[in-house]
Amino acid sequence: MQRLLFLVFAFASFNQTVSAVTLHIDVTPELAGSKGVIMKKLDKQTTRFTIRISTKGDPAVVDPTFPFVRTGSLEVRGERGLILRCRIQPTATGDELFYTFDLENEHAQSSWFVLVEQTVDGQVGGGKVFSYRLIDFIDPGHREKEFLQDLRPVKLPQIDFSKLPLPPDTDVPK
Repeated sequence: MQRLLFLVFAFASFNQTVSAVTLHIDVTPELAGSKGVIMKKLDKQTTRFTIRISTKGDPAVVDPTFPFVRTGSLEVRGERGLILRCRIQPTATGDELFYTFDLENEHAQSSWFVLVEQTVDGQVGGGKVFSYRLIDFIDPGHREKEFLQDLRPVKLPQIDFSKLPLPPDTDVPK
């Protein structure tokens, strides 16, 4: 019986696909830089967003035989949750990719652009996921405001220090 269990365990272990670590990066205005995310007001209700990605250090550029895939998607959210998730196709110019999309201002504040860079070699996971929370670029101080808004004051109990015993090695006050 033990031999059968060992064989089942060994087969299951060697038959598994190798998994890799996926690195999740929350892209902020400081990390993206001044040209990383460009916003242009089209009218009072709509803003055009352009996410600029450099391809100079791509693994595919360094080694063309390296299987590498990059996908960009937009997640538009509303009060009730996810409204739309769609892929955004980039336009290439030299060593840069530009992901461009137009959003209504009310939805832009609760939307995300997600860029996934991963290898295509049969591994589960692996690569990098860059999340652009658009409100961070619309209102750069939003995170601090959100943090301060969530702080709740804590009332500590009053302590009457006159009733506490003195430490053993101190003199009684006169």
